Amino acid sequence: MAVTSSSPVPAPLPGLSNNNNNNDDDDFAPFGTNIKNKFPSAIIPPRTSSNLNPLTSAGIPVPLAIPGSNWTTQQQAQQSRKRKASVAQISPTSMLPTSFSPYTMAPQPPQPPPNPDRFATEDFFSPSRRTWSEEKEKVLTGPYDYLNGHPGKDIRSQMVKAFNAWLDVPAESLEVITKVISMLHTASLLVDDVEDNSVLRRGFPVAHSIFGIPQTINTSNYVYFYALQELQKLKNPKAVSIFSEELLNLHRGQGMDLFWRDTLTCPTEDDYLEMVSNKTGGLFRLGIKLMQAESRSPVDCVPLVNIIGLIFQIADDYHNLWNREYTANKGMCEDLTEGKFSFPVIHSIRSNPSNMQLLNILKQKTEDEQVKRYAVAYMESTGSFEYTRKVIKVLVDRARKMTEEIDDGRGKSGGIHKILDRIMLHQEDNGAQTQPENGGKKE
Repeated sequence: MAVTSSSPVPAPLPGLSNNNNNNDDDDFAPFGTNIKNKFPSAIIPPRTSSNLNPLTSAGIPVPLAIPGSNWTTQQQAQQSRKRKASVAQISPTSMLPTSFSPYTMAPQPPQPPPNPDRFATEDFFSPSRRTWSEEKEKVLTGPYDYLNGHPGKDIRSQMVKAFNAWLDVPAESLEVITKVISMLHTASLLVDDVEDNSVLRRGFPVAHSIFGIPQTINTSNYVYFYALQELQKLKNPKAVSIFSEELLNLHRGQGMDLFWRDTLTCPTEDDYLEMVSNKTGGLFRLGIKLMQAESRSPVDCVPLVNIIGLIFQIADDYHNLWNREYTANKGMCEDLTEGKFSFPVIHSIRSNPSNMQLLNILKQKTEDEQVKRYAVAYMESTGSFEYTRKVIKVLVDRARKMTEEIDDGRGKSGGIHKILDRIMLHQEDNGAQTQPENGGKKE
């Protein structure tokens, strides 16, 4: 599947310019002040004397003007002639695009008139007649290629490499697994942005703002099945079962997350942890389970990867509300605009159930930065950010302990510790902030 590193800048749509006359302000001007600009071809009836003879500037009568009943008819006829002349000057080929990108279809050569009789005998389904082309493939994968052209931090591939120090998966299998995980992750982000009504992803407009919602959803579904096809290369009967199990978990977690948001239902902390284990942990587990299926090592890494999945989602919830870099990449406190019950939000609401302010802010799905700053300050007052930081630290310490137990002195745990170090360093950098009124933005 091709990855487009950059997309050509589309040309302005035909017929649009900065000097057009479609200015809404003119519609509200006093009557007649802009009539010459808005109707340059309008014919105004001439001024006449009391005996209906037109007057010159000197007041001398001249021959009678066009009767009032006819001057509008003449105006309409003149405008009709101009429209016909304008249409006659337009060539049909002038409507074709002058350049093509991976997201446009090239013009096809003229074809002979179709013959309906061919439907009686012709084999339309012969493999030799298949016309699926690279150009059509690029149309389908456009949103996927666009998002891949703005890569993230690639944490999942780093996780695969780190765990492979223990599992020692054959290189060919590892390449397939890494590719499948990357495809599924990117495809899930495409749908996630649609469902969350997101504006930015990795600092760029979301794919459905470029390609539209229907095409983006279709592309995401297409890539899911493309990944399944890629998985067949492992020739491992366990692979498809692992794939279907964790994709079901992913959708279960996402479904509950959306349900809570759309019904304004604040979940318990345990419900949240179950949701995260399904939604975020699903793709982490998928990769590790596939690696274990291809490995001869008896090491079970699933319990550790479950904890790492929790760490990543809780840290992501924290950074969404308290991180300048996150604000630049996805927008200020996007989870509040989405109305999402994230980990700090759940803690804050449940710390004082009688106070409905934060719940009402979520209900509004506000884009007002002042309201968001107030919500962040309120969550800080309930100790929710401090609580979240402590939970992340406890989970990271637990993950480190599990890592050393799995490693058992073999000296192969460096990759996992490096990932955990990055989380804690990022956490400490942002935990030092003391300006919640800035909505997670450092001064």
